[in-house]
Amino acid sequence: MTALDAPDDHPRRRRAVLLTNPRAQAVSPRLRRGVTAILSTALDVREVRTEGSGHATDVARAAVAGNEADVLVCLGGDGTLNEVVNGMAGSELPLAVLPGGGANVMARSLGMPRDPVRAARWLLPRLAGRPRRVPLGRVGGRYFASNFGLGFDAAVVRGVERHPRLKRRLGEIAYVGEGLRVFFAGYDRARGHVDISWGSELEHHRNGLYLAIVQNIDPYTFLGGRGIRLCPRAGLEAGLDVFGLATMRTSHVLGVLFSAMDLLPRGRPHVTSLSNQTRIGLRSDVPLPVQMDGEFVGERTEMIVESVPEALSVLG
Repeated sequence: MTALDAPDDHPRRRRAVLLTNPRAQAVSPRLRRGVTAILSTALDVREVRTEGSGHATDVARAAVAGNEADVLVCLGGDGTLNEVVNGMAGSELPLAVLPGGGANVMARSLGMPRDPVRAARWLLPRLAGRPRRVPLGRVGGRYFASNFGLGFDAAVVRGVERHPRLKRRLGEIAYVGEGLRVFFAGYDRARGHVDISWGSELEHHRNGLYLAIVQNIDPYTFLGGRGIRLCPRAGLEAGLDVFGLATMRTSHVLGVLFSAMDLLPRGRPHVTSLSNQTRIGLRSDVPLPVQMDGEFVGERTEMIVESVPEALSVLG
């Protein structure tokens, strides 16, 4: 039983830790004040602003360990959310996600409005509801809520993160520009280095891929308000879905992109699609960049990606 389910014999206002990332794309002092005012109509709110990498994880762990809140509200982008879930995974503390970044994949997949103030109002009547247990992906000891990428997409993320001010100012345009630069000048398109294995004993294999993307939810991300649906069957009711690409020819990549945006029919060759997987093996013969929830986390050559059922309590 969580604090949100507790009997109300001695009524008290529920406590919330509002974790905000002041450097997130959509977050401003005025926005933080507006969200706090809305939430304060139903909750005793204590705002904590992140101060750097890893701080959100520390705050989330402290909230869980110290019984400091009845709900943790995250106002930030998908990267901030990634840190939060790594501090809350396996706990009973409910999480509410407000969109404060660029893509806000998890928040939008949960049905929240794109505007953070509207999303806070949307959340209010749901605070008294029963939290939903949802799965997370995990690689080693690190969790992801939305997606994981090995290869090309992680190389784009790494390039954008080298220019944080440009990322905040341009948003998705920064990703488009860096994607074009990496595609034409910064990525090996001559030979695929990625091997995927799956099945109960990882007995099935697909070799020579140029990238692998694993999704916990759909869509992968958004571009111009339109979802990019590489794994359209991905969802919080099942395991992980996988997308792999066996060619980086320009015409084929454009066709896959337009198909993922529902601008062309699906069913293209050279695409590996897997659904509802509990365990996926990934291997590369050279170190390749890795991203989780849109955050660059280093380079790897071998890893196991797992689905962890009912890893997180979510409101919404």
